[in-house]
Amino acid sequence: MIVRAKNLTKMYGKKEKFEALKGVNLEINEGEILAILGPSGCGKTTLLNCLSGLDEPTSGEVEVLGKRLDRMNEEEKTIFRSENMGFIFQFFNLIPVLTAVENVEIPLLISKNGTPTEIRKKALEWLERLHIFHRKNAYPSEMSGGEQQRVAIARALINNPKIVWADEPTGALDTKNSQEIIDLIINMNKELGTTFVIVTHDINVAKRAHRIIKMDSGQIVSEEILVRG
Repeated sequence: MIVRAKNLTKMYGKKEKFEALKGVNLEINEGEILAILGPSGCGKTTLLNCLSGLDEPTSGEVEVLGKRLDRMNEEEKTIFRSENMGFIFQFFNLIPVLTAVENVEIPLLISKNGTPTEIRKKALEWLERLHIFHRKNAYPSEMSGGEQQRVAIARALINNPKIVWADEPTGALDTKNSQEIIDLIINMNKELGTTFVIVTHDINVAKRAHRIIKMDSGQIVSEEILVRG
């Protein structure tokens, strides 16, 4: 088990309170691909943010890699995320004034993990691995959505994270590119053993996972374990 959540709640608002999470309990196994499926507003992104330490639950416990995130301060959580987690977003979140290879380098530059030459070499290797090397000097505005998401995946994986959180990673892509991005995630999971947690509203994306949990109104309403062929 790599992640455990116990009785997670999340409230928004002061006068008129909205309960985004209602006593969620969840365990995530090391090396699995977990899909969190549900309609817009069901609480799935809120759950991902609380599990990853990007947001603070109102109450409950979050344990990742044996560490209690809910007991850490912001600086401790930031360091923990940079050492153990990667993130993939719906709209890529690439820095527009940096090229593809420069965007991929960012996590290693922040963690000061290697010399500039070593960091550049590793970033180029990841672009090659994700079949986007030929766009290494392109800026985000010059790339298609599928190309940008490949760069974003390379950036998420360059620090060899134990777990990658993917919030609607195919939400801004067409069917063909969506399929290719999920194929890449599955291949990286098989090659590296990285745990992936994918938030999605697309049942076709969710069905590629090892396990699906469905959410509605801030609660987990069902779980499906998929048999892999």
